[in-house]
Order: sequence, then C-alpha cells, then structure tokens
Amino acid sequence: MLGIVSCTKHGISKDRRYFVMRMEGEAGTDFIEVRAEFKAGEFVQYGSAEIKAEDKPGVTVQEAIDRAEGLARQYVKGDAYRTGNDEVDALTGKMWNRLQDAARLLVRKLELSAPIIVRFHNDADGSGGAYSLYLSVKDFASGNSLKPNLVWLMQRGVSYTATDSENDALIANGYSCIDKPLLMLIDFGTNLESNPGLKGARDRFDIIWLDHHPLVKGFAGEALEHYINTWQFGGDSNYTAGLLTSALCKGFSHADTSEFEGASLIGDYSKYATAKGQDMSALLDFITSDLQAIYGPGKSNITPQEIESIIGDKDRSTELLEYANIKLEEAIDRGLKSIKRYSAGSGCIALLDFENARSEDSKYPLPGRFASKLLDRLGESGMKNAVLVVRVGSYLLMRADRELCRRVSLLEVIEEMKSRYPDEISGGGGHRCAGSIKLWNKDAGKEMANRLIGVIKPRLEALE
Repeated sequence: MLGIVSCTKHGISKDRRYFVMRMEGEAGTDFIEVRAEFKAGEFVQYGSAEIKAEDKPGVTVQEAIDRAEGLARQYVKGDAYRTGNDEVDALTGKMWNRLQDAARLLVRKLELSAPIIVRFHNDADGSGGAYSLYLSVKDFASGNSLKPNLVWLMQRGVSYTATDSENDALIANGYSCIDKPLLMLIDFGTNLESNPGLKGARDRFDIIWLDHHPLVKGFAGEALEHYINTWQFGGDSNYTAGLLTSALCKGFSHADTSEFEGASLIGDYSKYATAKGQDMSALLDFITSDLQAIYGPGKSNITPQEIESIIGDKDRSTELLEYANIKLEEAIDRGLKSIKRYSAGSGCIALLDFENARSEDSKYPLPGRFASKLLDRLGESGMKNAVLVVRVGSYLLMRADRELCRRVSLLEVIEEMKSRYPDEISGGGGHRCAGSIKLWNKDAGKEMANRLIGVIKPRLEALE
C-alpha cells in the first residue's frame, strides 16, 4: 500500500513513530513504529512485514494535502445543527458556514494526523466543550480509520499568554509534519492579555478559537480566519462556548453530546439552560477544579480520557458528585455568615473575602462557580437588584442577578475601573452579568474592593 509519512513523532526509543496517510485504496491513516528512518513528506510502501521508501510514488506532497482537504470537504456538509430551541437554532444557522469551514480544517488535520493542541477553560462550559470535541473526534476517527494526534491542556485562566504560546511551540516541536499543527482554544476570554500569545502562535499554528465572551476593541483574535464568537452574529454569552464547540462537531460527527451541551449551559447560567446536564455540570466543575482530591498531589491537568474514566464509573461519579455538593453547601454557608452588605437605592452590594468561605482541605468550589451559586442563594433570601463582589487573591470577581444586569452592565463597571485606576488594574473582562478585575498587587485588594463598590453604588441608586 502506498502512503505518505504525514507526521513523525520524535522520541528517544529505538523505534521511530510515524503517522502514515494512505494514498490508495480506503482512506485513512496508520500509526507505525519501526526501526527504519523516514522523514515527514516521504512516500512509503507498507502493509506487509516491512515498510520501505517509495522513490517514484507518482504523487506529490501537495497532492497528499489536497487529498486530505478533499476528504474534509466530502465529510463536512449538511444542514445546520438543530437543538429544538428556535432562538438557539437561528443563531447556529447564522454561524453555520463559518462553523463548517472550521470543521473542515479540523478534519483535514485529523486526516493527516497533524498535532492538534486543545486548550479549554476549566469549568463546565470549557470542559463540556472539550469533552464534546473528544466524543466527536473519537466517533469520526473510528468510522474513518483515522489515528488522531491530540494533546489536551486544561486552562485555569481565560487568557492565552506568551508563556502558553511558548509551551505549545515546544509541544509542536516534538513532531515533524507536512501540514501546520492546529491549536484549538475553547471558552477563552476576548481580552487584550491574549494578544502577545497570539502574536507568537499565529505563524506556528492554524488556529480555531471558539468563544462567547463580549468582544473587546483591540483584541487580535478577531482577525483570525477561524475565530468564531456568538457576539459576531447577533448573539450573546447565553450561547455558550461548549454549545458552540458541539455545533461545530456536528459538521462531521453524529456523537450524542447533548448532555454536555446542557452542562455547559447550566454551568454558565445561560437562559437556554434546561434540566438536562444538571448533575454533569456540577461533576465537571468539581473534577476540573480539585484534581488533587481525585488524583493526589501534583496533578495539574485533566484530559477527556480521564473524565471519561470517571463518568463511566457510576459509583465513582455518584460519590464525587455527592462530595462536591457537600463542599459547595459548606462554602456557601460560610460565605453567607461573612458577607458585608451595602445598601444602594433599591439595590444591594454584597462583599465577601473568599478566604472566609474557602475550605482548607479542598480547592472546590472555584471562586467563580462559588460566586454564582452564592448570588443565587442571596436571591432566594429576598435580596433584589444584587451585585456580589468576591475578593480572592489579586482578583475582584463580580456577579449581578439576571434582572439587574439588563439595566446595569458589569462590563461597563470594569471599563470605568480600568480607566480610573490604570496603575492598579492589570486587566479585566467577562460578561454583562459576570466579570472580574485583576490587580497588579493583591495586597491592594481591600482598598480596590471599596473603590469598586463606589463605582457600582451610583449605578444602583440611579435605578430608582
């Protein structure tokens, strides 16, 4: 069988590791480990007891890449994905051409076994999107005899930094391929802090960036060919990055990802959320935040394969879910006892130092998830037009109840704070109802929290 060495993986073992795309017969790729030495782009004959170079293959490397592109166009086609929610489906329809273009790029990389680095935010939205991608790629690869070459990296922040770019380049340098590696970013913020990372990555990688955060002027990601954000198409943050990733995957896979779509919607408090995926949302939040509680000291990353091993063990997943719910309730109870309340017209501002709610023996819940749940509890207690500010390290987190943020935008609050205090604030962003400010100096947190209250209070008083 004639094939092309589309990608080689460098290693220290005597056996060399090659991804070989078939150039005749049934489409697909093979992963081969042999002592022989081949280069990416070299044509080989294989399928018997040996693999050997083909000096006169009759095709070129460009024709091999074109073959992979042709297969991608053959596989990625069809009508726009539908969830049954008319508003969601109308927005998906507007994005469908762009989603299919990105899906074709992804499938081309899968056909060539090019390295694909997937970075996803460590919450129910980002991890739900990553897991939907994992299920879809597994389904597609098994049906088309492919050998995917993916690296999964969980991201605790929502900026793609210069350090991230350097680390990704080191990963990509472990391979030699006939096509560029692919970088996929799921549920990252559209903040200016990502511009240095993008500057280093855009020449090294093809990039697919899927997001639902409000667009920020000057953000370099908008210029990417495969940057897809719901705000670009008349949508907003309610259409989550997890749902966006799942929709992209429907261009090439029939895997059922509906539970993880639901988890992403619930995790990000989308107005499109239903009961579907409720337990999964809580479970994903827990297993992506407190890795050491599950795997022991030193664990800093989790892959979809590891998530799958937990989800597939009913007893284990039930145990972890119960533990997560207990820890969340304990944190909320401590938080309610420690909150300081400030009246502001018909509204109220609640301030909390997260250290007064954090459990010493667990990293769950993460501050963002905790703040959203605590705001829910404040609303249940009768607090109306509430804004919650949580101080944690060098960050000030904010949450506003849904009714209030129709009239008061936390993004506008953040921009005013950045304008007033540029020497104290290193960045900030988020959504209309949820956002954060990052300080240069965490020791200034208490003072800056008071200044933040001073910016929010007039907005609430003006509502009367």
